[in-house]
Amino acid sequence: MAKNRLTVCGGVVLLLLALVAGAAPWLSPHDPLQVNLPDALLPPSAAYPLGTDQLGRDVLSRLLYGTRISLLIGFIAVGIAVVIGTGIGAIAGFYGGWVDAILMRFVDTMLSIPTIFLLLSIIAVLGPSIQVVMAVIGLTSWMGVARLVRAELLSLKEREFVLAARVLGASPVRLITRHLLPNAMAPVVVSATLGVGGAILTESVLSYLGLGVQPPTPSWGNILNEGRIALGVAWWLTVSPGVCILMTVLAFNLLGEGLRERYK
Repeated sequence: MAKNRLTVCGGVVLLLLALVAGAAPWLSPHDPLQVNLPDALLPPSAAYPLGTDQLGRDVLSRLLYGTRISLLIGFIAVGIAVVIGTGIGAIAGFYGGWVDAILMRFVDTMLSIPTIFLLLSIIAVLGPSIQVVMAVIGLTSWMGVARLVRAELLSLKEREFVLAARVLGASPVRLITRHLLPNAMAPVVVSATLGVGGAILTESVLSYLGLGVQPPTPSWGNILNEGRIALGVAWWLTVSPGVCILMTVLAFNLLGEGLRERYK
């Protein structure tokens, strides 16, 4: 992976983002929630490197704190998806037969529902919040992981080391957790890496529509939404969060592609 420059670039960008998220209180030049109406919609300057929004809040400070929210939502949502998808895929692949048929038809049903409409429907019922956004994204994005794990287990369970473990009296739970899943996680790691970028993008879309992270808590999506209103007079409100989203999703995709080549 170190020989792939694009993968290294993606990893470096993600490392920098993690450092920025952790050091946001010390890096932010202003309070991201402080309203200062006399300074509303100021262009980038020495005092405000990325300008201010309609309420006079520093855009740079809000972007730095928004990095925390976006990364947190991405990782937790993908973590939920990996846990659910791994569990369902492992059961389907190990037991096969009618268990596999029922679970895979459920997966097919979930895949047939347009994700964005499902997200909007659930959030409209439960109400928008950070916790709801994380849970909903995770609960609507596990199907791909389930298919990957099922395919891996269908192949692995006929291998000699699994047959040997069966002969020695290993229980199904031990076979799955100690012998099969550890050998099936490489494609799951790749999928999860790519999925974090997708989850961040989904959160940005929901926040842009007003159904994601709610103001005044800053996230890249709602900063972008706020900038939409003043697009004609304050271009920096949309360009700055847009570039952050673009670079983050691209970095995760580059790292995911590098992992895919590594485990191919």
